[in-house]
Amino acid sequence: MWPLVGMGLAVARSHRFSSPDLEVLGELALLHHAGCLQAGIQANRSGKHSVAISLVRQSVEALTITEIGLQAPEFAEPLLLAWKDGKKSHGELRKALEHNIWPNYGNGLWEETWSEFYGNLARAVQPYAHYSSELQGWQFVTLDYDGGKEFTAAYGLQTYDALQATRVTLFHMLLTYMLGRILLVHGKNADVLSRRPDIVELGQALASSKLLFNAGEWWAQLAPHMLFNSDRNWRDDS
Repeated sequence: MWPLVGMGLAVARSHRFSSPDLEVLGELALLHHAGCLQAGIQANRSGKHSVAISLVRQSVEALTITEIGLQAPEFAEPLLLAWKDGKKSHGELRKALEHNIWPNYGNGLWEETWSEFYGNLARAVQPYAHYSSELQGWQFVTLDYDGGKEFTAAYGLQTYDALQATRVTLFHMLLTYMLGRILLVHGKNADVLSRRPDIVELGQALASSKLLFNAGEWWAQLAPHMLFNSDRNWRDDS
């Protein structure tokens, strides 16, 4: 299921630009998220898992700008102007959301606060801001692992791995859930409000995923390599 909630807001339109054009920054960010998600899905399907995961990092940052753009002008405009002028980082923007907006969001996937949920997701994608050794880890496909320190792997331009692809898909679903929750709190889009049951169901599915366990620092579970012994299968129900 791919409930691309909020994409109805991201329609093509013309706009006469003037400075500082703060009213369109949130829309542009949403469009960038949509483009990253679409390109990431295509890259993931073709085995370019490292490309797909790097686009997830872009989406997380874009959704921060989108979220701020949905707030009241007296809160949003100073932050967006400071970001546009390079005076505030994404981390500083998230601090403002954490102190003023996120207490109204309720819990994340389990009993953690929304701030803890977002913090886990942000830490999970932080290594992929640049071409790092962590990002390089998504280029390897595990062929065999016996539980020791060594494993047999393959790599190439289009080396598809079902486990890697599924884990990238988990990130895509986390992004979709995050956007859905943000738009539900904002509460002004009829299409999103009608999809409330789908968003709730998606959150429940993520909370029960075998690839994501209920733990305080669940971001660490989303590191590049998740290895299973040769006598185990990650698709098993046990």
